Amino acid sequence: MPKTYAVPPPPHHNEGKTVAGWTMNLGIVVGSVVIAAGMVLPDQAVLIWVGAGLVALAVVAGVVLSVAGLGQPRRYGHAAAEATAQGGANARGHEPAEAEAR
Repeated sequence: MPKTYAVPPPPHHNEGKTVAGWTMNLGIVVGSVVIAAGMVLPDQAVLIWVGAGLVALAVVAGVVLSVAGLGQPRRYGHAAAEATAQGGANARGHEPAEAEAR
């Protein structure tokens, strides 16, 4: 039985460097630093909860910005990958890989 392997679509030109991605990552880093300060400083346990709130807020902000259109495009490259899986030009056929290298 021949197997056909779909070639994955190329990554989007922005490589994930979007407003939504940067906002979420920066918020998670700041929240983690606040949590770490709450663990290190004596009698500052409230900072742990503040940091956890910042991390949760950052995740929500990242998702909201992504849905608003400031993140990666939805379903980018999936049509090309599906066409390849159906036997397009980039699909591997019955020949072994060595046959293509010669």
